[in-house]
Amino acid sequence: MADMIRAATPITNKNIIQPMRENRSSEAAPFDIENIGKVVKANENSELLQQNNANINKDNAPQVMMDLLKDPSVTVNFIKNIMMLEEIVGIISSHNDTVTDEIEQLFTQLSISPENLESEMLNQENASTAFKGNLFDFLREFAKDNPGSDVQKAVLDMLKSVNSESTKDNVLNTLSSSLEYLANALAPSKALSAKLMSLSERFASDDTAENFSQLQKETSQLMGEIERSILFSEKLSKLTSMVRYNLSRYNESTTFVEDSARAMLELIKDPEQQTRFLQTLYDCLSGKEAETKSPSQVLNVLVKILEKQTESDELMQLKGDNIRSVIHSLLSSPSNFTPLLHYIIPIDNGENKAFGEMWINPDEESSAGADERTIHMLLVFDIENTGRFETELFVRGRQIDLSIMYPPLLEGRVGNLSSELKKCISFSDYTFSNIQTGKLERTRSLVEVFPTLPKKRTGINVRI
Repeated sequence: MADMIRAATPITNKNIIQPMRENRSSEAAPFDIENIGKVVKANENSELLQQNNANINKDNAPQVMMDLLKDPSVTVNFIKNIMMLEEIVGIISSHNDTVTDEIEQLFTQLSISPENLESEMLNQENASTAFKGNLFDFLREFAKDNPGSDVQKAVLDMLKSVNSESTKDNVLNTLSSSLEYLANALAPSKALSAKLMSLSERFASDDTAENFSQLQKETSQLMGEIERSILFSEKLSKLTSMVRYNLSRYNESTTFVEDSARAMLELIKDPEQQTRFLQTLYDCLSGKEAETKSPSQVLNVLVKILEKQTESDELMQLKGDNIRSVIHSLLSSPSNFTPLLHYIIPIDNGENKAFGEMWINPDEESSAGADERTIHMLLVFDIENTGRFETELFVRGRQIDLSIMYPPLLEGRVGNLSSELKKCISFSDYTFSNIQTGKLERTRSLVEVFPTLPKKRTGINVRI
């Protein structure tokens, strides 16, 4: 009986004084309420509510975005690091001369001439939202001219169907890439890794749309297996959640657009408007309208530069922080966490180089009046061998409030800048109601300049 488990009396410390249980009468209240005016701590929000709260865990993606908005270097490091990376590429001894030459050629294509500035900014604006073009202009006009719940619902269904149809390939490619990444991350588990890699290849095949239901079922089951695996971690949890989210984005219906279009045509009574609607819908879905739009030269070149540099281990070891800073600045571009128009403006006039960024809130809340629209702009630009400028504008109607902060190097050399600016704008209908100039003392963060950004992240902000 040597293997029999022996049961011993628990060892207790005789010096521990056991608390006396207070005798209470059964007629007394079950508990006492004291100092009811004081709340020590509110109950913790559920996970569902926490996603709409500004106090999010630091590891969540929304909190990362919030940290970027609070970081003053977001409006500076992008400019400086792009220029620094150009210098590094020129002096580094790379083992791959071909890659180095490619990056150097890309840098020469990054800057634009002053005469091409307007077209470049328009191209960047076109790329800032998917709902831009003749179809969406028609839907906005029709909804404005025909207010009503039926029209609103039909327009929303039309937008959903067009977005679903135009993003199907992107969703499948994203799912394939995410599953491949998970397969590599779970390489120690050969069984899980093999299943993930197989699903990744099947999502990239030509018959994915016909077999999506089966693939969705298998992928959901495999995500459950991963979450029960000993290799499961917080990082993998975010990836599995992303996979589930992308699965929900895909709409299998082959008649979604057709049904939405039919509902719109029933509400459009004018035959000419019906013809215009169908033509713009065809141009949008066929990609014909996209062919007429010019891509952004700056954004395309910038993405290629970052792609080439992140592939170079030598560059990442030397200046990986600079590259990450550039990526952080790109993350501050328009999104549901940063609802601002964002422009990247590198200029080379043949004598000097300047690199600027512009953020625009086209509909900022105005304290002057509920019906007055206020356009709020921030322009930050760095001129080579001169320094950094920060310009802020508030546009209300045709009146502009302007603030220009210049580098300390120019203190005492600016002269009568206000009168010069008024002369420059004299040809237009706009006038300056207030102009302030001064030395740039410190860098401000995006949240300091646009204080309503945190409110827009916490949930619905409705003014009645």
